[in-house]
Amino acid sequence: MKNKIKKYAAIGTIAIMGLLLANTAVEKTVTLISDTDTSCVTVYSGGEKTVGRCDNEYKLAEKYETDAEIYEDIQDNQFSTPIIETMINDGYLLGYVDQLKAEGWIPQDFTPAGSKPSSTAQTETKAEPPADNQASSSETKEQPKTETKTETKTETKAEPTQEEIDAAWEETERTEATCTEDGKIVYTNSITGDTKEESIPAAGHDYEVTETADATCTEDGTNTYTCKVCGDTYEEAIPATGHTEGEWKVTKEAGLFSTGSKEVTCEKCGEVLDAEEIPQTCPLPLAVVIGVVVAVVVIIGAIVVLVRRRKNI
Repeated sequence: MKNKIKKYAAIGTIAIMGLLLANTAVEKTVTLISDTDTSCVTVYSGGEKTVGRCDNEYKLAEKYETDAEIYEDIQDNQFSTPIIETMINDGYLLGYVDQLKAEGWIPQDFTPAGSKPSSTAQTETKAEPPADNQASSSETKEQPKTETKTETKTETKAEPTQEEIDAAWEETERTEATCTEDGKIVYTNSITGDTKEESIPAAGHDYEVTETADATCTEDGTNTYTCKVCGDTYEEAIPATGHTEGEWKVTKEAGLFSTGSKEVTCEKCGEVLDAEEIPQTCPLPLAVVIGVVVAVVVIIGAIVVLVRRRKNI
């Protein structure tokens, strides 16, 4: 009994191993691990890739990458076979179809649904016109040079006339004159190369009165003059006008025994120019008058005394 069990177990083991080997022959599974991503791509017999790490980003690749860059992404297992076929149908990778078929990325019987010139072809097509443009531009540049040389040779052969020389003088430099310094104009003859100068006389100052300090009776005044052109200034003195004598005015009336006063002033500034005393109205001084009065009183008193004495006798 035990031998039969061992026999059946051995037969079962051999059968299972045979099935595994047969399945491996029909279908192989290879797991590819990216250096930058842990996603994997499963490869079946016939070379068809069914899963890609960046299948959901293929639109970005179509928009921003060239066909060569997309092809490198395919080599890096970023896109599966269905996505590669979709990109080819969108008009990309058309120049790599045969190569992708040979490498097993797409089926041998795959036919693109549309066509789009590869970026390589576009680059080559765009590169051609500049060469033609450069050739035409170089030809265009060479022609004026040849014509210029011919004209120069023709001009050097003909001797200019005196009228042409006289008419060839042109102003090449100018120094404007100032109020005090002359200016100049430099002329150059375009034919002979000679130069000559013409003097511009100094214009002189153009003064105007910009400030005035009036003179008084005793002090000088000034006029300030400023040049309108250069701003130069100078001053001119205005002589003092002197006093103008007015009429005498009594400042204090004279009394019988007191003196008065009078003065004369300047009509412009009011300064007192002179003053005088007015005599008292009485010709005798007060002391004399008092002495006379006292003397009269004494005399009268003496007379009265004498008269009384005579009556008593």
